Amino acid sequence: MSLWPKVREELNIIVNKHFETPEYIQLFSVKLTPARQKVWDMHYPHYIKSRRDCWGAAAVKAPLDVKRAIWEHEKDELIFDKRMGSAHLTDQQMAEATAEANLLPGVRAALMAWMYLATTRPWIEALTVNHITERKNNPAIVKGGGFTARFAHKRVADQGGSIEKLDINTKVHMVADEDHSDMFEPVYDRHINDERTAQAVIRAALDSLAIDRAYRSALAVGMARIEESAAA
Repeated sequence: MSLWPKVREELNIIVNKHFETPEYIQLFSVKLTPARQKVWDMHYPHYIKSRRDCWGAAAVKAPLDVKRAIWEHEKDELIFDKRMGSAHLTDQQMAEATAEANLLPGVRAALMAWMYLATTRPWIEALTVNHITERKNNPAIVKGGGFTARFAHKRVADQGGSIEKLDINTKVHMVADEDHSDMFEPVYDRHINDERTAQAVIRAALDSLAIDRAYRSALAVGMARIEESAAA
């Protein structure tokens, strides 16, 4: 019998509580001025590349049905998303991104930590390390909106403008991860058939979200170092 319904309920509680953690409160308390936005923007392509690397690492050890699901998931990200008219991360964006050596140390450490989990854990845990970062972005699960939606509204509140005028990548990710997280529900339903696996999935989710908290805190600290008067 599948234990996925029980695990799903627990994961949904976890991702909702994630937005109440000190690191998320810290991030959302930093006024997002244009200069601070540049700090965010210079790190973002590396975050997206990290996700691609980690999804690929999860696919290596996964059974065929899971490899197929991951491939379907990655088409939007790496090949083409009709909502954007491009991949979510392009070669040009990576070419224009700052050198990895210039990233905030806490960000670099978090990206390495995610890869460590994705390459050393059993496949279903490696899958969850990635899945949970999108589950917290699913507006159908997270009360008050997923991360991208919340940060988009913060950007508008701090800098002015409107959601409609934000970049296409932001607007797509406000809704894309509803589909991206939902598509793995059948995978979990097939493969979580015992308590040991159920607990492993929950543990992997918590481990990944701990890294996410560290990543967001590093960005918050880096942005807050820019004096508000100079950042305006």
